[in-house]
Amino acid sequence: MESSRRATARFKFFILILFLSASLREFGSSAQLLPDEEVEALGLIASKLQYTGWSTVAADSCSTGRGLNQTITANDRGLIRFGSNVTCNCNSTVCHISIIQLKGLNLTGVLPEEFANLTFLRELDLTRNYINGTIPASFGRLRLSILSLLGNRLSGPIPEEIGDISTLEELILEDNLLTGPLPRNLGRLPRLRRFLVSANNFTGTIPTSFGNLTNMEDFRIDGSTLSGRIPDFIGNWTRLDRL
Repeated sequence: MESSRRATARFKFFILILFLSASLREFGSSAQLLPDEEVEALGLIASKLQYTGWSTVAADSCSTGRGLNQTITANDRGLIRFGSNVTCNCNSTVCHISIIQLKGLNLTGVLPEEFANLTFLRELDLTRNYINGTIPASFGRLRLSILSLLGNRLSGPIPEEIGDISTLEELILEDNLLTGPLPRNLGRLPRLRRFLVSANNFTGTIPTSFGNLTNMEDFRIDGSTLSGRIPDFIGNWTRLDRL
C-alpha cells in the first residue's frame, strides 16, 4: 500500500513538471517583442541624432526596459521638462512604439526620416534641441495626434503632406527657422486643436482653408512676416481660447 502511494505521488509530481514546462514554453513563445523594423528604425534615429540612450535597444526592450533609457525631469504639473521617455503599446504577442519624447537633450543632426517607419507612433516630441534640416514629407504617413518640434533649428517649409495626418490634434513648431507660406493642406485636419508656429519666417497670408479648423482652441502665428487681413472665419472657431 505504501509503495502504491509513493508511485501515485511520483506520478502527480511528473504531471506537475510537464504542466509547468508546457506553461513556460507557451510563455516564451508569446513574448512581447518589437518588430525588427522598429528596432532598426530606433537605432538609425539614435545614430543620426547622436543620441546614446538607445544604444542597446533590442526586440525585448519594451518588456524588459533595457536600452530605452527612461530619464525624466518633470515640472510641478507632472509634465516632462526635459529627458527621454519611450512608451510601448503591447498586446499578448507584439509591442509597438507609441510615444517618443526627447526633450532638452541637446540633440543635433538632421531630423531623421526613419521616424516615419514607426507606423504606430502617436506622439513625437523633440522639444528644445538643436535638430536641423527640413521636416520630412514622409511624416505625412504617420497617424500622430501630437507633433512637437518646438525650439530647434528646422528650416524650409512645412510639408504639404502634414495635412494628410487626419488624426493630428497638436502641431507645435514654434521657435524654428521655417519659411514659405502656410500650407493650404493643413485645413484638412479636422481634429486640430493647437496650432503653434510663432517665431518662424513664414510669408504670405493665412489660407482660407483654415476656416475648416473648427476645433481650434489655441492658434499662434506671431513673429513672422505674414500679411493680409485677419480672416473673418476665425469668428466661427467657437472653441478658441487663445489667439
